[in-house]
Amino acid sequence: MDIFKKQMKYLHDNGYVTYTFDELENTENLKFCYKHIVITFDDGWISNYTEIFDFMKSLKLKYNIFLSMGKIGVDKSYLTWDSVREMHNSGIVGFGAHSFTHPSMADINAINPNLEIIEVDQKFKKELGYEPHDFCYPFGYYSEASNDYLVKYSNYMRIYTSDMNYSYMKEDKIIFGRNSIVNEEPMRVFIYKVLGYFNIFSTLVNRIVALTGK
Repeated sequence: MDIFKKQMKYLHDNGYVTYTFDELENTENLKFCYKHIVITFDDGWISNYTEIFDFMKSLKLKYNIFLSMGKIGVDKSYLTWDSVREMHNSGIVGFGAHSFTHPSMADINAINPNLEIIEVDQKFKKELGYEPHDFCYPFGYYSEASNDYLVKYSNYMRIYTSDMNYSYMKEDKIIFGRNSIVNEEPMRVFIYKVLGYFNIFSTLVNRIVALTGK
């Protein structure tokens, strides 16, 4: 928590603007600005409420949580629906979908879309009143076939990976390359990620590999 608070205070003190998923429905907020940040957490652990919520409110920093639906309101280590609604109604926290059973989606044919997508969206709508437009791959595992499927058959407008690539459009949907933030990295690495340096490097490396096959 000490490292996390230091990172968040850096964003606050340096004038970064944070957004919830709800605010990304306004396309003006999707225009590039190097001081625009979308903070996300995966799964929906209870600590997103007990350890983080009040702190982020104190800094007026918005953040988002991808809900692993099969755990919410069921497993005590995860959020309850009452806490989810409180956080959402505050305007500080947005919520997205993260499947039902948290499977790898590298092979889209290996999952049950009725469970991992449709049932998740229905539960979302029942509890929060709307279907999510933001989806994050469990474990960050995906393939272009996975992206193709979600673009064609789901209501998700923004699909998030964990490969740190540049974001790009696929038909009318956006594929976001998130940056992972871990405790072991020094503060300068966090700052470089925030500035987009890792997105540049990762995208270039992946393009070189694609071209050379190495």
